[in-house]
Amino acid sequence: MTFNTLFLEEKELIFGGRSEEKDPRIGLREFGPFQFSTKPENLDNIKIGIIGDKNSIEKTKQIISKLKSEIHTGESNKWLYPDFPGMNSKTNFKCTIELSNVWEQIISMDEIDHLLKILDTNERIGKAVEIYLKKINNILDEDSLPDVIICSLPKQIEDYCGISEHTRGAKTAKFTDLEKQIQDFQKNNQKFLTDWCIVTEIKTEKKIKGFDFRNALKGKLMAHKSAKPIQILRESTADAILNYNKDMRASRQEPASFAWNFSTALFYKANGKPWRLAKLRDDTCYVGISFYKDKLSYNNDMQTSMAQVFTHTGDGLVLRGTEVYIDEKTREPHLTEKQSEDLLKNVIEKYIEKAKRNPIRVVIHKKSLFSDAEKQGFSRAIGNLQKDFVTLSKRNFGIRFLRSGSYPVLRGTLISLTDSQHILYTSGYIPRIRTYPGHSIPQPLLLTHIGDSSIKEVADEILGLTKLNWNTTAFSIYMPITLAFSSRVGEVLSELDKGSQLQNHYKFFM
Repeated sequence: MTFNTLFLEEKELIFGGRSEEKDPRIGLREFGPFQFSTKPENLDNIKIGIIGDKNSIEKTKQIISKLKSEIHTGESNKWLYPDFPGMNSKTNFKCTIELSNVWEQIISMDEIDHLLKILDTNERIGKAVEIYLKKINNILDEDSLPDVIICSLPKQIEDYCGISEHTRGAKTAKFTDLEKQIQDFQKNNQKFLTDWCIVTEIKTEKKIKGFDFRNALKGKLMAHKSAKPIQILRESTADAILNYNKDMRASRQEPASFAWNFSTALFYKANGKPWRLAKLRDDTCYVGISFYKDKLSYNNDMQTSMAQVFTHTGDGLVLRGTEVYIDEKTREPHLTEKQSEDLLKNVIEKYIEKAKRNPIRVVIHKKSLFSDAEKQGFSRAIGNLQKDFVTLSKRNFGIRFLRSGSYPVLRGTLISLTDSQHILYTSGYIPRIRTYPGHSIPQPLLLTHIGDSSIKEVADEILGLTKLNWNTTAFSIYMPITLAFSSRVGEVLSELDKGSQLQNHYKFFM
């Protein structure tokens, strides 16, 4: 059996001064951020708000102070682990971090003690979210607003409202028989007395519940008209960086890598653009279609659709779709023809609003195969525009390819199995950093493609879109940004009540 094989060259990124470089960290160090912003001026100052108890706030300030100076890495591979130059006006970042007591809110010990007395885990998480929301609202009521708010989690809140033995089971919704019956009635379009404004005399206090602190906080914050992106910093993470011990680090990042990732995330959330792809078609709307389980629904046969939309500049938007049922045979969720058409029409409308132009091509990425109804609905919404439907799956028939030498297959290797099915290595040996940064044999993606473009162009774009993640300065990620964080975005959406306000900019979900 013969295979047609191509090697796709690594994509260049654009940084300050329109300089190009393949590696995000090297590009930022040598040329500084691209400085693309919706504001007319460059981003030379990031205003930071902080919420936490006295100890966690002080540690957060120490972390920010550390970001302003150069941090040397102790790793031998300087291509994979370059030194952090420091985020200040004198380095190529050309950006400073500003703090103010006006943007600082302290969580008292009494508030924490009261929180820890709540026995129900979901209620405890909900109360913690409520405390932080109140503090955030206090900051947002000021005349002068920060660009980003760091929510520093004291160790006690981290342990009892985060991921630990004290919060096991918190991610699973628990419903009473009455709540299940009401949802059954709603599913069958049953009318209620409240539909005719008839309210019973019995009133019970609705308790705020949360299933995951991070997701619930990010979701509920969106209701504020002046919402600002947040960055969560755990006290244990701050301790690990401030008291770094290479021999005791376990799975923690070393300080230089942490500084690269943390500073870049702050820069992006403050409306900066650290970098952008050098060659990505400016006439194409890139869409990732995925589904998430609504935690507020006990019905396991129902999920909700969502779309992540990206322009050629990397601007990302999140759109929430409609509820869909899981196929009984494939056990996969699929949109109906009408749902597909409506969702993509909304996508194209938002793209035009953001990109300030009409697309001539639409590329849709999914992790599951496109049903006939989805293809028909999407095609109707696209009309006469060029289109490409691409399924990206980890289920690659167990196929593995090897090459001679000590390292695995090169990232960018494209192998065609049939006219419509292809293997793409988005991970593998990377010549630019002189190594393979993974811990196990790289797993290629199986691409199933239907559309107007060549597979080389489609795979080239996927490879490029694995470099548009501003939550990390890693050389690349496994999935393109259209699908890479669909599960995390879905987790945030799952903590939102239906009909609640949604901030659709991608930075609110990071």
